[in-house]
Amino acid sequence: MIRFKCIYCGQRILAPDNGTGKKGKCPKCKHSVVVPKTTAGRPAINPDISEQTQRAREAAALSSPAFMEKPESDMDRGDEKAELIREKAGWFIPTYDELSVFLLAVTFILVFSMNGLMRRDIYTFIREFDDPRVFFFILMFVGALGLCLYHVFTTREKTQPEKTVMLAFAVVTNGLIGLAAAKYMVENSEGWLLLFPVWNAINSALLLLMWRFRIIDERCFIDRNASSFQVIFGLMAILVIFIFCNYIFKLYWAITFSICIVYTTSFDRALQSVFPGLAYSQNIEQKEVQRKI
Repeated sequence: MIRFKCIYCGQRILAPDNGTGKKGKCPKCKHSVVVPKTTAGRPAINPDISEQTQRAREAAALSSPAFMEKPESDMDRGDEKAELIREKAGWFIPTYDELSVFLLAVTFILVFSMNGLMRRDIYTFIREFDDPRVFFFILMFVGALGLCLYHVFTTREKTQPEKTVMLAFAVVTNGLIGLAAAKYMVENSEGWLLLFPVWNAINSALLLLMWRFRIIDERCFIDRNASSFQVIFGLMAILVIFIFCNYIFKLYWAITFSICIVYTTSFDRALQSVFPGLAYSQNIEQKEVQRKI
């Protein structure tokens, strides 16, 4: 048996000894992964589930055609290159879930409603496009924002189009606001302090480029449900950070937005590592597996 970890969620996966180079789906996050070159070893044990559940998953993995090799003609050159980049730089590629896009949407609403400069800048940005189609994109943006707010309150499994819409909202919002923050910092910084906005601009541009060339796609959206504790903690963290950045330090709105997202995400990840039992409620598939077993 070959054992390896999913580059997206860290789930340990089993594959047959002859599965090297073949593609399949992670049993946890459903992302497409490639079996790496590794030595055969004993089956991996996931400490988060019972031994009986683990044995059932191993049996299902061995009998499933998930790692059947596909003909090369089924994948075009662009997708193949994107898959290769995703495999080599998995640690650099961001992943999203319903909690992260929910907090992103809440932060956008909070900053937009409380910061007049953000409203003015967005209005000026829209006026530069003398094209009626811009209103269509605004409606799409508002719809995606509403979808991000909705899904945190339901356990319904997300469809592929919904994942695509929420992922597009997250990437475009983070990328454009990151570039706006970098532009402001470049205009108001000098000397070695310019390293920070330049680095921010590079990260934002790379994020948009990876989304444009489908290195970041719906497979980077993990379908897992956030717990009530996690949602409340995230909302409280955003509110506290926003008050400090917007009213005490009076930072530029794009910098405030970026700080709220970065620190809230960091707190959430720290919470998951310290209290893994409070991190996420079980998703629909895990509940189904445990009920059947």
